[in-house]
Amino acid sequence: SIASLQALQQALPEADFDAAVDLMVQAPALWLVASRRAFPVGAYLAYALQHTEKPVHWLHGLGHMQQGELKALAPGDVLVAVSFAPYASETLNVVEAAAARGAKVLALTDSQLSPLAKRADAVLLAQDGATFGFRSLTSTLCLAQSLFLGLAWRMELAYGQGAPGQSAP
Repeated sequence: SIASLQALQQALPEADFDAAVDLMVQAPALWLVASRRAFPVGAYLAYALQHTEKPVHWLHGLGHMQQGELKALAPGDVLVAVSFAPYASETLNVVEAAAARGAKVLALTDSQLSPLAKRADAVLLAQDGATFGFRSLTSTLCLAQSLFLGLAWRMELAYGQGAPGQSAP
C-alpha cells in the first residue's frame, strides 16, 4: 500500500488531476458508478460529494435499476466511473449509456488501455498493490479523497475551523 501511494504521488500528472477537478466543478450534477471491487470507492465518493452543493447520484446497482436511473442524466453532467481489471460490465454499460446521453466521463482506473479510459473525457490512474492475490484500494481511495478535496477547494467550501482560502489542501 505504501508503494502504491508513492507511485501515485510520483506518477499522477498535475494537469490530469486539474482537468478532472475542472470537469467536476463545471458539472451541473455528478453521477457515480463503481461496482464489485471498486464499490467502496463509489461509497466514499457518494458520502464526500454530498457535502457539496451539487446534486450527486450514486448508481450503486441496487435492484439492477441503474439504466432506469440514468434517464435523469443530462448532457454536461459528469459521470465518475471507477473500475479495474477485470472491468465490471455493470460499470462499462453505464459509461456507454452516459456517454450516449451527452455526459462527460471521468474515469478512475488502472490503465490508459482500460475500456473506461477509451470513453473518458478525463482519466486518473491508480494501481494498487496486491498481496497473496488481494488487491488493496489504498491509492484509489486516496485519489478519490483528493478529488473531493480539490473540488471542495475550488468551490470554496468551509469545513471545521478553517476555510479553503486559508491554506492549501
